[in-house]
Amino acid sequence: MKLWQKIFLSTLALTVAVTSLLSLLFLLSSRSSLWERENQRALTQQQSLASLIKTGVVSQRLQSGKVRLSAEEADDAAASVLARQEADEYLVTSRLLRRGTEDWNTIAGATFDELMDAAALQGDDYADTALTYSRTFRQDGRLYLALNAPLSLEQTDYRLLCVFDVSEVEGILRRQAGTALALSATGSLAAAGALLVVVRGLLRPLNVLSRASRRIAAGSYSERIRLSGSDELADLAQDMNRMAEAVESRVTQLEQAAEDRSAFIANMAHEMKTPLTSILGFADLLYLQKDVTDKKRMEYAGIIVEETKRMRSLSGKLMELLNVGSQNLVFTSEPLADVMKEVAAAMEPVLASSGLTLQHVCEEGLFLMMDRELFKSLLYNFIDNGRKASPEGSRIQMLAHRQGGQAEIMIRDYGQGIPEKELEKVRQPFYMVDKSRSRKAGGAGLGLALCEEICRIHKGAFAIDSRVGKGTLITLRFPLAAPPVPGQEAKA
Repeated sequence: MKLWQKIFLSTLALTVAVTSLLSLLFLLSSRSSLWERENQRALTQQQSLASLIKTGVVSQRLQSGKVRLSAEEADDAAASVLARQEADEYLVTSRLLRRGTEDWNTIAGATFDELMDAAALQGDDYADTALTYSRTFRQDGRLYLALNAPLSLEQTDYRLLCVFDVSEVEGILRRQAGTALALSATGSLAAAGALLVVVRGLLRPLNVLSRASRRIAAGSYSERIRLSGSDELADLAQDMNRMAEAVESRVTQLEQAAEDRSAFIANMAHEMKTPLTSILGFADLLYLQKDVTDKKRMEYAGIIVEETKRMRSLSGKLMELLNVGSQNLVFTSEPLADVMKEVAAAMEPVLASSGLTLQHVCEEGLFLMMDRELFKSLLYNFIDNGRKASPEGSRIQMLAHRQGGQAEIMIRDYGQGIPEKELEKVRQPFYMVDKSRSRKAGGAGLGLALCEEICRIHKGAFAIDSRVGKGTLITLRFPLAAPPVPGQEAKA
């Protein structure tokens, strides 16, 4: 069962229940009011009849000239009055009962003997002569009301019993019940129609959300849901839009990662194939040719050695790139000046063999949270890249200072520079601006990709500013750390 059906049926059931309850309360109130009015009408008529009886007894006493009539004379006078009262559709019959006498069995052809007797005997044989008793009974398909009221005649206790036909009240109640039922049914049907329209209208945005989510699930990640308003459904639409944006971004990243992986594998296969081909070719020459001169043998062996070194560099960089994020790293607060001195000392022989010099200056008091050896590898890579691009006799500068809450490290070379159109590609694995020059210098094309990963691990970043023929400036930024506290634990 769908949500709109559940809401519709539950709301309709509640509406019907409330309507029925209100109708029932109305009927009960109307029934009570009608019966109260009918009882008052019957009591008024009975009191009128009692007054007539009293008047008749007094008139009989005056005519006889007596001070008080006897019980038999009072009974006769009362019977005479009752005999003159014609029964009608409302007052069906009446009876006067004197205390201490046997009940009359018939009065004016009445057919209610048993029921009348039962009504007459209410009150434990008139033990309380001040109370009026009433009861209803049904006979021959009609409803009757019997009133049993006290009456005192000539200092003798009587009870006047009157029977009234109240079938009309029952008919009114039936008609009211039918009217209430019809109104309740009509109101429920009207409410059902209104509820159906309102519920479907209110839940229409859910259909929009459902259709949009199916399209997103089918691959239309650019799909966006447009719902106006500020209710929960509009909030849900915004949440789904944010989810779709996240999914689209993630899918784009995965697609880019898949493309990068394919390019990485293709480039790696190509880079591995070239030195292997050279090694195999020159090894075959040495193996097959019997008359290779010493000069040629030295030349071929030199090429094999260089290509082997390049393969070793390539495999080393590749392993470093793959493992840098997965190995257990130990981060401690380290003085940047000491780390830069160590890097400069380690790179001095390499730079000297290329006819280059390294200048390094670091502002005192700069500390970074780092894995010391991994961070040194980052600086090695940038300096080595500058070495490969710099002409003999040039210099490379490494400067560090405080910039706000960060440490800024600048590594500058004055080499050939990088064309502007190549700047966006140099971070890709295996990409080399000048492939022939980079291979001769032992490059593998993995340096900047490795540097970017190391920067990410150290919560930093680097930017490249290069001009062709003027050199390249690498700017690295890392958050500063507090100086180490003696005995502090390293963070893994």
